[in-house]
Amino acid sequence: MKTTAIVRYVLIALIVVVLSALAGWYFFLKGESTTIAEGDIGRGVGLPQPFGEAIGSTYENIVSSFSTLVGGIVRSGEEKPPQLAQVGKTPTAGYGFVGSGSSVRLRFVERGAGYIFDVSPETGALKRVTNTLVPRTYEALVAGDRVILRGIEEGGNITTVVGEITMSTSTEDVPAALKQKRLVDNIRSIAIRPDGTEMFYIIDSLDGAAGIRASWDEKNQKKIFDSAVLGWQIDFLPDGRITVTENASDNAAGHTYLVRENSLQPILGDVQGLTFLPHPKSSAYLYGASSQGLSLFAQTATTSTAVSLPIRTIADKCVWSEDSSLIVYCAVPQQLPPDPPAGGFLDAWYRGEVHTSDAWWQVNVSANSAEPLYSSANVVLDVEHPVIDESGGYIAFRNALDKSLWLLRVEE
Repeated sequence: MKTTAIVRYVLIALIVVVLSALAGWYFFLKGESTTIAEGDIGRGVGLPQPFGEAIGSTYENIVSSFSTLVGGIVRSGEEKPPQLAQVGKTPTAGYGFVGSGSSVRLRFVERGAGYIFDVSPETGALKRVTNTLVPRTYEALVAGDRVILRGIEEGGNITTVVGEITMSTSTEDVPAALKQKRLVDNIRSIAIRPDGTEMFYIIDSLDGAAGIRASWDEKNQKKIFDSAVLGWQIDFLPDGRITVTENASDNAAGHTYLVRENSLQPILGDVQGLTFLPHPKSSAYLYGASSQGLSLFAQTATTSTAVSLPIRTIADKCVWSEDSSLIVYCAVPQQLPPDPPAGGFLDAWYRGEVHTSDAWWQVNVSANSAEPLYSSANVVLDVEHPVIDESGGYIAFRNALDKSLWLLRVEE
């Protein structure tokens, strides 16, 4: 009897130990699964497809946009897209034209997910270019098959990733992968040369901020200047020229410089609320001022006198024609907010606190004349970051109200 009782107690103890071990293993696996799931969510794995079905909501949004006029008239599908078309209803991180002539495409990056798409301005046909998820993408720059994607990590670091589309010609109908490389964190502003060969960016330094010029692979990297000014807007032109302009503010005089080999050469200074747009193929430039309202000026050469243009807008809402002519297209606010927050309209607009309803105008700088290009009473467009294709036939821009992407055909 005594032996039987001992055996029974031993068996009970073994069962308790086994059950405890199994319970501990269960909770360990559960904890590990939770950790893995959280990591996957951070990378975007397991999240609902941002494109819905096999083709996806982005595709459906673009197709529905291109099949409907801004005025609400449904097209037959056999016509060209309307003069003004909403490319996508989902927010867009960045975009640019690639190709030329009949093969021109508008390439854009979906905000948040980092997927890349092409759309034909002529037909509205959409193609998904990449299948690489880049979570938390809020800003993007496009230069052919090369892109720069910028975002913010949970800890607050600003991330910058350079990516190259790796597409095989034998599988051109299959979305490509995006080859990625991460740059140094907390780059304040960055620009890419239109041919994708070089970058220029602003990072923090001991003296405030430093301007760095680098090749795409970063093998050739050079610090050009140090400055106590932290905020700069950069324009990297096709011929290799770089201009930098202090971030605009209503109550501060701004300055613009040409980036030289080891220094900055002044171009324009002491302009309150300065916004600046250099011509891509000449020394001409456009600039806006914010003092007792908005004013827009043009200077056709470094030795000429600036002329006041007959429209009231900021240079950020304009784009030069890609040829050597002095034609510029500008989105002009039909009226400014009557009571902008403290600091003035420009500061409030950059913060996204106020918006405008814009109409497009074509300006001939040589003749100092302007004529309406497009306006609509059916849609409110607060134009930001306009870009134009090589032939000058299409202007793409983002609506600051919702970050949606739009396309305007220059000729009706």
